[in-house]
Amino acid sequence: MLSKSSTINPSNHRHKMHSYPYDNVLFRPGQTCRTCNLLKPPRSKHCSVCNVCVAKHDHHCIWIMNCVGQDNISHFLCMLLSLSALLTYGAYLSFSILDKQLQQKVNARMEGGLGNKHWSTGVPWSRYAALWNWALAQDFRIGGIGLLALLTAPLAWAMFLYHVYLVWAGTTTNESSKWSEWRDSIDEGLVYKWVGTDNDAPVKSRDSITEPYVDWPIHSNQRLFNSEDGPSPDTPPDIDRITGNWKRVHGLYEIENLYDLGFWDNLKDVFWPM
Repeated sequence: MLSKSSTINPSNHRHKMHSYPYDNVLFRPGQTCRTCNLLKPPRSKHCSVCNVCVAKHDHHCIWIMNCVGQDNISHFLCMLLSLSALLTYGAYLSFSILDKQLQQKVNARMEGGLGNKHWSTGVPWSRYAALWNWALAQDFRIGGIGLLALLTAPLAWAMFLYHVYLVWAGTTTNESSKWSEWRDSIDEGLVYKWVGTDNDAPVKSRDSITEPYVDWPIHSNQRLFNSEDGPSPDTPPDIDRITGNWKRVHGLYEIENLYDLGFWDNLKDVFWPM
């Protein structure tokens, strides 16, 4: 399922560098993949299993034996949706067949028949469970398939809904783990945030090769400082003397996600990536 365009190689590297801007929080410019010897585009990650860099890397899926990336995430979502619907329908169909068999069996054994009543009407729970056990044992192929579908459908739906949530949040599985690391540092009181206007933003020269200009709907001068990482060129050398626009971050809600464009635009980016 990993399309050729999701794999970053020398021929498409320039295009992938222009797909997303660096947010200077999760992804910073100038970092090189030590295996592929290529600059890491924003939102990319090197997969040690596939041994390639993947654009907008979400996760390596063991069920499809491939990575989910920028150009196949839409196919992955459609697969999860169709699988969830198929499992749900399979469970419904299997138990509908067994239910009809039970209706016929109980109707044949009951004096005067059931008429228009369902076989389960007025049946005690112990008797109800015993009849279903009998039906499953009588037609184990249909019963086994129905039970398998019934037990696995919630897992497929959960996976699908989780990825819908990721689309809504404008993030990926890989990025959510990175946000978790920031959350831990925030809880320890180690993260500071600087926010300013274009005029008073930190002076920083842009290299068109390592950080090319990307026409992105959202722009932010946000800078984060993690005191456990030590000083950086854009931050004060002494964390205790941070003044001005630097302030401690108390939660992830104070940090902007540059890649969250709103649900519908996020969904559009999934199905029609740049």
